[in-house]
Amino acid sequence: MWVWLAAAAVASGPSDFIEHPCAPELAGKARCGTVAVPENRAHPARRTIKLNIIVVPASAERRLPPLFDLEGGPGLADAKNVGFYVTDGAAYHEHRDVVLFDQRGTGASNGLKCPALDAADAAYQPIYPVAAVRRCRAELEQRADLRHYGTSDAVADLDAVRAALGYDRIDLYAQSYGTTLSLRYMATYPKTVRAAVLVSVAPPSAMVPRDHAQGAEGALTALLQECRSDPACGKAGDPAGKFDAALLKLATLKDAPPRDVFTEKVRSLMYAPGTARQLPFIVRAAAEGNLKPFSAATKPGGPSPWYLGAYLSITCAEGMAQFGYAPAAARARRTRFGDYRLRRQRQACANWPAASVPANFLTPPKTQAAVLMISGGLDPVTPPAWAAEVARSLPNGRQVTIPPMGHIFEGLSGVDTCLDPMFLKFYDSGDAKSLDAGCVAQMKAPPFKVEP
Repeated sequence: MWVWLAAAAVASGPSDFIEHPCAPELAGKARCGTVAVPENRAHPARRTIKLNIIVVPASAERRLPPLFDLEGGPGLADAKNVGFYVTDGAAYHEHRDVVLFDQRGTGASNGLKCPALDAADAAYQPIYPVAAVRRCRAELEQRADLRHYGTSDAVADLDAVRAALGYDRIDLYAQSYGTTLSLRYMATYPKTVRAAVLVSVAPPSAMVPRDHAQGAEGALTALLQECRSDPACGKAGDPAGKFDAALLKLATLKDAPPRDVFTEKVRSLMYAPGTARQLPFIVRAAAEGNLKPFSAATKPGGPSPWYLGAYLSITCAEGMAQFGYAPAAARARRTRFGDYRLRRQRQACANWPAASVPANFLTPPKTQAAVLMISGGLDPVTPPAWAAEVARSLPNGRQVTIPPMGHIFEGLSGVDTCLDPMFLKFYDSGDAKSLDAGCVAQMKAPPFKVEP
């Protein structure tokens, strides 16, 4: 029998859900509040973190476990996603509560913002300038022990939120880094999760950003091959040749970004099918000396959503510290993207506090939970092979690959007519193996952009 959310918190301990008024746009649609957790669980009497939580209650009879939404990154806040669940995604909370919470170090859960690092990236400067990293660390250490903002801490927080809200078993929806958190949660609490949808799977063993360059190279090669085979896109000339010509042209253009910055921005454009299909046009223009399409596609449209202090705390300890740097950098240098990301992040991590990682951190979960994994055939950062690796350890797991998808869905057709109904059926049944996933074959990316 499920244990459901109590009407209100009645105790006063640090693990209770303490309600407060929601933002006006959520009035009558959600319950908002916090759960206080120790920053350092070995010393619980020291600093606490108030985790920001939003609960969208079931709109009809509750007959299914609550759904916990987990954001990616690492370093992105989750509570902002509530807008989907109270509008187009209302079907998700028809018979279940939906819970969103900002992971520690993000959003309103003691968010670890680094404005100087955001500014460098927005200005097309090399990422993670050492002076800015040191300044960010000094500022954040005034209110945070940066050694305690990793995945293991987030796993304990997730279970504290579950307990504070009075739930027994739960379901999960996670994307990107959220899948790392989900896999560690299922490894730690193997009987608590009933069903999970994991989109763009990043197992802890991937040790991000070790393979960023190779993932991007594979996705770019496949994308340019699609362009070559497309009547409209291929007519404009060899896209791979145009890409190489663009890289050479950068050195001759006034105010052009460094090559490394250019290729890193290209890598980011491949995350979404909508922007990936603009790439042949962008690099063709760059090869001709025109960087306006590149700038239009990559200039930030507002404040950065990233909490880079949280990103560094997680990836420095759980990624950079876990793999051999020299062979990883050598492999990266054999790609168009080079070892830029590894070099810059290595310097940043040398100036960031070293967190300890549990000895079993890379161990795959042993759980009977039903797990549906969604992979993008053109994903430049979490290739389908990673989900296939995870699937081997999950007796009730299944991987579904969407060929034209990148790292995220944006730009694909069929998200609301195929994926959402499929996910809802999966959560209803708790059975990934017998799920009909045939509709993903009809999902399409937008046409390649070939002219202004």
